[in-house]
Amino acid sequence: MKSCLYPNITSVRFDPETAHPNLSLSPSCTSVWFDEDKDTSEVEANPRRFHYYYCLLGQQGFGTGRYYWEVEVGNKTAWRLGVAQEDVPRGEMTATGTSVGLWTLAFKGGSILACTDPKPTKINVSTHLVRIGVFLDCEGEEVTFYNAVTMAPIYTFSTGTVMVPLFPFFNPCDTDDGKNTAPITIFNPSL
Repeated sequence: MKSCLYPNITSVRFDPETAHPNLSLSPSCTSVWFDEDKDTSEVEANPRRFHYYYCLLGQQGFGTGRYYWEVEVGNKTAWRLGVAQEDVPRGEMTATGTSVGLWTLAFKGGSILACTDPKPTKINVSTHLVRIGVFLDCEGEEVTFYNAVTMAPIYTFSTGTVMVPLFPFFNPCDTDDGKNTAPITIFNPSL
């Protein structure tokens, strides 16, 4: 996994145009959090914006090549991140895994889950994950997740052939009664 070490970290930023109205972003578009008190009356509706789940995409999509980025999740009690097809549904979905073009890892209820369909796959990890590495290999048709602190692999999805661009995908989840208010932050060593 030498190709994923620091010199090759892809610079990723959140795309505010895709962010659910209750998500707030840092000015640099590298941190995002759920804000239940946010005034959403000024948020413009657009077909790219998620309006059911608390999600958003990265600004840049990828169709060829290999890309690696890292996301700080710290001590959050819930999160979900990975890769999404450009045309992933923006509203309520009957499925929320690979069948709709989402290849994601989630932390929920104290468990790490690979969001597979028809039901999630529980993943055993030996340490609490504070920073997740996401490696997208378009030619190899894979998305692999790593513990970015130790570089231990967590889970690999096969994407199969995808005919639309793939985007980094993020969901900081709701506040969990005040226990999950911290943001998720894209780790950019160049900043």
